[in-house]
Amino acid sequence: MDIKRVATDAVNETIVMTVVPMDYKGQVQKRINEKMPLATVKGFRKGAVPKDLVEKQYGKGIKIEEVNKVVDLALTRYLQSERLNLLGSPLPKISEDFNWDNDELVFEYEIGLAPDFEINLDAKNDIVKYVVTADAKLIDEQVQRIQKQFGTAIPQDTVTESSDVTGTFVNEEKGINNTTTISLSVFKDKKTAAEFVGKKVGDVVAVNTKGLFNDDHELMDVMKVSHDDVEPATVRPSFRRRQYCYFG
Repeated sequence: MDIKRVATDAVNETIVMTVVPMDYKGQVQKRINEKMPLATVKGFRKGAVPKDLVEKQYGKGIKIEEVNKVVDLALTRYLQSERLNLLGSPLPKISEDFNWDNDELVFEYEIGLAPDFEINLDAKNDIVKYVVTADAKLIDEQVQRIQKQFGTAIPQDTVTESSDVTGTFVNEEKGINNTTTISLSVFKDKKTAAEFVGKKVGDVVAVNTKGLFNDDHELMDVMKVSHDDVEPATVRPSFRRRQYCYFG
C-alpha cells in the first residue's frame, strides 16, 4: 500500500492511500474458502457450490469488508507513526469515479493540522494578580441558592421566612390579577416580608407597591404590568393557592 500526504495549504492536507490487490486478495480468498461449505445457490447442494459461483455471489461484499479493514488499520498506524497534531478526525473524500470492481483502489482523507504559533510571555507591563477568597457567608449563601434551585418542593401550611410563596396580586382599580411565585427575600423592606410570615392559605396581605422591590422592573414582572403602570398603588396579594417552602 502506498500512503502519501498532499498539502492543500498551511493547515490542511489530504492523505492519499492506494490499495493494491496484494493488500487484500489473500484475506478475501481465505474468506471465500471459508464461505464455500456454507454457501447456498439454487440448483446446487449446500457445500457443493463451485468456487466461481461463490465468488460471484459473495466476493464483492467480502472484498469491501476486507479492504475497509485494511484501510482503517493502515490509516491508524500511519497517523500514529507520523505523530500528526490533528484538529478533529480525518474526513473521507467521496469520489464519483470510485469503483469497487477495480483491482487498485484509491482512498482520500482530508485532515486539519493544528497551526504552530509562539506566545511572547515577556510582558512589558506589570501583571496584577487578584486573589479572590470565598468567605463562609458567601459559601453558605451559594449553598442555599443551590438547595432552592435543585431541592424538592414540599407544600407547607404556614409561611416562614425561608418560604417561596405562590399568591395572586390583585388591584381592582388597575385591573391587576396575576398569580406569581416569589421569595420573601426579594422585598426591599424586611418589615414587608415579616407581614407574610405566619400567614396561611386564603389570607390576604395589603402592601404598597412603592419601594416594594429594589427595582421597579421587578414589579413589572411580578404583576405583569407595563412601565407606565408602575407607580404607587396598593395591591392585595391573596394567597388562594398553597405556599411552598423549598428544602435542599
